[in-house]
Amino acid sequence: MIKKVLLSGAAVVLMSAGAQAADIIEPPTVYDWTGPYIGLQGGYAWGENDASADENVIVPLSDDVTLNGDEGSIDIDGFVGGAHAGFNWQADSLVLGLEGDIEYADMDGNTDVVDGLGFKVGEITQEIDWLGSLRLRAGFAADRALFYATGGLAVGGVKLALEDGGGDEFADEKKTKWGWTVGGGIEYAFTDDFSARIEYRYTDLGKIEAGDADEGGDGEVDTAFHAVRAGLSWHFGGL
Repeated sequence: MIKKVLLSGAAVVLMSAGAQAADIIEPPTVYDWTGPYIGLQGGYAWGENDASADENVIVPLSDDVTLNGDEGSIDIDGFVGGAHAGFNWQADSLVLGLEGDIEYADMDGNTDVVDGLGFKVGEITQEIDWLGSLRLRAGFAADRALFYATGGLAVGGVKLALEDGGGDEFADEKKTKWGWTVGGGIEYAFTDDFSARIEYRYTDLGKIEAGDADEGGDGEVDTAFHAVRAGLSWHFGGL
């Protein structure tokens, strides 16, 4: 009788130990990026945009060219930041998504308009005060790390202003400009609900023109820039 009890106890102990061992060697759960998310981002943007003018305007340049009809450039930079929202779909290691964002921008730049002798006769200023985008994302997930590329439609509020030698503004144009944006980034999920990212994108919103050749001339400037942003996202994978 005692022998049977001992054997039964040993069997229970062995079964319990086997179950605990199975729990120990069970592979950890891989993070799933599928689901909606919202977040905040901010960063720095910069660019060097080509500037040109018609034959009635002394071309604006920062350094060297001073002749009518030649081309110069404007350096533009500043802060960008706002909110984003999107949705991810994951299949194995492939993650596809759709994301949109809207941002405040404090980007500007200016350069002197000079005559043939190098004297300042005016100034041209470019500003961007808001930005938005709607983009596709495609990436490779290594558990909680996501390496992705992104690209799509971009939009922004752009202003171009022309001043004479006395500092008086004689022409300006403010438009909502449409274009494209492309880039990539790295995102890491620190918890099931919270991730952080760093992202680079290049954006091109085309050209903006201001002024009238019959009333003192006009100018035209490209609107393109680079930006690096850091962001935080909150995920709702269970919805």
